[in-house]
Amino acid sequence: MAHADDGRGYEHDLGLVEAALFLSSQALTRHKLARILGGASLAYVDRILDELGKEFSSITHGIELHVEEGKAILQVKRPYVDLVAHLAPHQDISRPVLRSLAMIAYNHPMTQADLVKARGNKAYKHVQELLDRRLIRAEEQSRTLLLHVTEEFLRYFGLSNVEEFRFHVGELPPEEPEEEDKEGESLQEVDDG
Repeated sequence: MAHADDGRGYEHDLGLVEAALFLSSQALTRHKLARILGGASLAYVDRILDELGKEFSSITHGIELHVEEGKAILQVKRPYVDLVAHLAPHQDISRPVLRSLAMIAYNHPMTQADLVKARGNKAYKHVQELLDRRLIRAEEQSRTLLLHVTEEFLRYFGLSNVEEFRFHVGELPPEEPEEEDKEGESLQEVDDG
């Protein structure tokens, strides 16, 4: 057995859980972590998560352990998010797609039909891209889809919940003129250096 509830191999298990959380793009459940540890008890997993949480709470760490509803994930601490966000995935999302995502988050949940009314037929393509990136999820509702932001959306933008997004945004700005809505426009500026 790879773990030992009596403390033997504890440092190894601590490192294993940290590595699993580091590599995972989504939150891992306590049960999943127990399986990774070769069938460890949930109490043992909780002990390891508590230890990692204390370690990452130090001001010398730029990441923190976030545990909620039995799921754990490593995330960048809020003071550093804006400084390192350009290094993260999803930087190639075009501004039109980001506008659609902002509208979905602000109106969360939002029907695809309402999004298309507001953004035009291009919104169908935006929804598909956001689904592929796992920033939103969709469920069938009558003849349309009901769109929800995901944990990946919250994690990526360093939010605890969607209400926090609404608070920071205030009121969504009006749509820009169509000629400025270029599909190829990217969030990340090209660096000539």
